[in-house]
Amino acid sequence: MRIDDFLSEAKTVAIFGHVRPDGDCVGSTTGIYNYIKDNCPGISVDLYLENFPDSYKILRGASDARSAWTAESNGGKPYDLAFLMDTPSFERVGANGTECIKAAKKTINIDHHISNPLNLCTLNLVEPEASSASEVLYVSLDRSKVSKEAANSMYLGIVHDTGAFKFSCTGKRTMQVVGDLIEKGVDFAKIVNETYYTRTYKQTLVTGFVMENCKLGLGGKVVYAHITPEDMQRFGVTPVELSNVIDTIREVGGTEVALFLYPVNGKYKISLRSNYVVDVNAIAREFGGGGHTRAAGGDTSDAPEITIEKILKLVEKQL
Repeated sequence: MRIDDFLSEAKTVAIFGHVRPDGDCVGSTTGIYNYIKDNCPGISVDLYLENFPDSYKILRGASDARSAWTAESNGGKPYDLAFLMDTPSFERVGANGTECIKAAKKTINIDHHISNPLNLCTLNLVEPEASSASEVLYVSLDRSKVSKEAANSMYLGIVHDTGAFKFSCTGKRTMQVVGDLIEKGVDFAKIVNETYYTRTYKQTLVTGFVMENCKLGLGGKVVYAHITPEDMQRFGVTPVELSNVIDTIREVGGTEVALFLYPVNGKYKISLRSNYVVDVNAIAREFGGGGHTRAAGGDTSDAPEITIEKILKLVEKQL
């Protein structure tokens, strides 16, 4: 069955992404949200997303997102259909959505994480070789029914998960999809400039602080940094505002792996990126996380210094 077949049988739909939504999460969730809004007037659809950068509200539908599902949502009844986007496990579901998804009559998981078990939902459209969940979503839809607004969403998702097309996950099909989206009239320059290359003043200051204090390990093969709760308070930033710092750290020349740790809910979020050799997904799994071969994450209750030392040893083994 195709996505449209599932939609033809549904009257109520819920859409969820992962905790701490990034560009692909917001892009893919608002992408399917807009697709339903444009083509299925008989469906009542609810979008659930945790806090995400205000710049992503450039997308139609992003401001409609509810911050959390509750037992009273949808009149207290199970949804006919629930989408789980860009999320490889129920432990990573955001907006308190796990119970809602499991109770839904039918479910669809659209993802590209290599750690996805491929059995989370009724229909699992999971392509680890794809650049993004947004790319997987686009090729799974009736392309003739994708509006400019839905295209904007999926374009943003692809831009962010490919690092504006410079990461190794960018493939031939990725660029073909981007070409299709541009033909739909996407605001490509505005989306790239305002959501990928633009930072707030606070984000600029804290990113500069992190870069000033980053260090090299393993003979310059690893660049790493961390920030403390006190640092976050001093700069007045939230975890959401730190999510893209890792992509600046990875720009240090001559390095294979970039590592950044920052506080989230009493623990430290681990962000890992690699260029050509190291499988950071395997390293992230050691900390209860996962993701992709070249981009992954997890969390830890240990002090940053202890975690960094552990990760350096794991990287050294692979190198």
